[in-house]
This record gives sequence, C-alpha cells and structure tokens, in this order.
Amino acid sequence: MEKKNRIILFWVLTIVGFLTHSLVDALPAFWGDSIAAAEGPAPVGMITFMASLTYLVPVIGILLMVYGGKTANVINAVLACFMALFTLLHMSELIEEFNAAQLVIMPMMFIIALLMAIDSIKVCKGK
Repeated sequence: MEKKNRIILFWVLTIVGFLTHSLVDALPAFWGDSIAAAEGPAPVGMITFMASLTYLVPVIGILLMVYGGKTANVINAVLACFMALFTLLHMSELIEEFNAAQLVIMPMMFIIALLMAIDSIKVCKGK
C-alpha cells in the first residue's frame, strides 16, 4: 500500500479508536451504572481541546495528505508525532486507574499512531 494511503488509513483508525475509547466508557450506562464524572461538568476548554484532538487534528492530517505538498507533509508528520506522544501519555493513565476494557484499545491506538508517525517522517524524507 502506498505510504500516503496508509497514513490516511491510520488517521481514520485514530478517529475510530477515539470513538471506541469513548464508547467503552459509556457502555456501563446500558446496564444501569452511572457514568457521570465525579468532578462535575467538564470545562468548555477541555471539551473543545478533546474535540479538536479527536476529530479536527485527524481530519487536518487527512486533508494534508490528500491535497498537500512538501510543507503539508512536514505539518502532517508533526501532527502524527504529536498524536503518538498524546496516545502514549493518555495510555499511561492506565497505570493510575486501571481499566481492562481500555487496555484493549489504548495500546493499539498508540501502535497505530507510532506507525503513522514513522510513515509520515519517511514521506518527508522521500523514502
């Protein structure tokens, strides 16, 4: 598979991974458990940040791969490396608060983000 197509697939899998990550946290509600956060409502800034991270950044990455040139490839590589770092740090939260269901999703999200970052850097280098 061509690297650019693979990177686009990785971005789509990133969006799907975040959707699955959120869905897994919401599933207990179907069995009558409360899924409300103990801290109260989330601040608007945090909601905006997470919406940007889970949708806007991947969509920008896809658009950069579809329509961009060399500069777009570099921006995409930076976004892909940021996503790999974010998923690694987010996965490390499992150490503090273990969640077996997220243990299935988060490592795979990190692997996908890492492969995406590697391929994105290779595209920048012309390999």
